[in-house]
Amino acid sequence: MPELFLTIFFISILLLFLGSGVWVAISMIGVSSIGMLIFTTRPVGDAMATTIWGTSSSWTLTALPLFVWMGEILFRTKL
Repeated sequence: MPELFLTIFFISILLLFLGSGVWVAISMIGVSSIGMLIFTTRPVGDAMATTIWGTSSSWTLTALPLFVWMGEILFRTKL
C-alpha cells in the first residue's frame, strides 16, 4: 500500500471518528489500534498498555497537580 493512500486513510478515519462525536482520546486510540493491527504482529493491548503506562508513570508529572492543589489549599484557607 502506498504511503499517501495510508495517510489519507488514517486521517479520514480519524476525522470520521471526531466528526461523529467520539472523544478525542478514544478516536486517537482507535486509529492507532487500526494502524497497529495492519502493520505489526504484536498484540495491540500489550503495546498500548506499555506505552500509556510508560508515559504517564513519571514522578515529574506529579509536580504540577500538587502545585495547583497547594495553591487551592492556600486560597481556601486564606493564608
